[in-house]
Amino acid sequence: LTVGLVVVVLSSVFDGAKRAVGLLTTATFLTALGLVIWQFGTEKSLVADSLRMDGLSNTISIMILVSAVIATRLSIGEPAAAQAGRGDYYALMIGSTLGMVLLTQAENMLSLFIALELLSIPLYALCGTNMRRAASLEAGFKYLIVGSVGSATLLYGLAMIYGGSGATGFTEIAEGLGKPGMLDDSLVLVGVGMVAVGMSFKASIAPFHQWTPDVYQGAPTPITAFMAVATKAAALAIFIRFFLVALGPLVDEWDVMLAALAAISIIVGNVGALWQNSLKRMLAYSGIAQAGYMVAGIVVATQAGVDAMVFYLAAYVLMNLAAFSVVVIP
Repeated sequence: LTVGLVVVVLSSVFDGAKRAVGLLTTATFLTALGLVIWQFGTEKSLVADSLRMDGLSNTISIMILVSAVIATRLSIGEPAAAQAGRGDYYALMIGSTLGMVLLTQAENMLSLFIALELLSIPLYALCGTNMRRAASLEAGFKYLIVGSVGSATLLYGLAMIYGGSGATGFTEIAEGLGKPGMLDDSLVLVGVGMVAVGMSFKASIAPFHQWTPDVYQGAPTPITAFMAVATKAAALAIFIRFFLVALGPLVDEWDVMLAALAAISIIVGNVGALWQNSLKRMLAYSGIAQAGYMVAGIVVATQAGVDAMVFYLAAYVLMNLAAFSVVVIP
């Protein structure tokens, strides 16, 4: 993905290659997809144990890359791509995808936050690429503001957990939180709550979903499709890894909180969709409800729950890509 990003950026400088950047982007995603499938079944730590390649990261990376391929194909003829410059548009898409794949593998607080920002910052720009529509510019601005609040909340929560555990690696955090007295440490408990809030912003979980319908409606439809499935898949992957690995010793402290978020998200998403007259807004509320169903798989804190959640996520990705493909049709 990094090599493809560099090639697309350099190719867009030459007039003769500008028309080929879409094909180069598709080739980049397909090559990355083939490499992930080739590594399927591999379980190993990378980059000084800051990343982890395993079944979870590979499975969700496949979903993300399939979503990216389809979003690239849906962008053919998209006015936003021409207005922003196709090279810049596709480069931003590759950069965001790279952040998503890294987020599925993150096993350290630092790699988690870097991957999250690499995921988010290109999407802020992509939402506002249809510069002749006020709604698109508004969507990019809203996503920037709310996304920044979510990132800041997450970062403060990670800092508090680091203060309590004395570690940044997920396994080391679990060991630190397993020491006597940590279960009642207010610093750690507040940090867990702030991390849950920050991740809920990214995964569009109610009541931290307010940005979702407006951004989905205003953003170019291929970008909305990409955000609706790939961003949610990456966010739920880090939800699983952080809460079940790093915060495993505190499961009795956070399971009720996540259960409440799941229930609220299911209710708000399904009820909110009832009176929508915009298809994209209705799909946004559908995504909010689906996020609640998927978080329920994390609440049980078992391997069976994770397997069920990933299976549900795969079905969600395929169905939403199909739905947004219909919306793209003029």
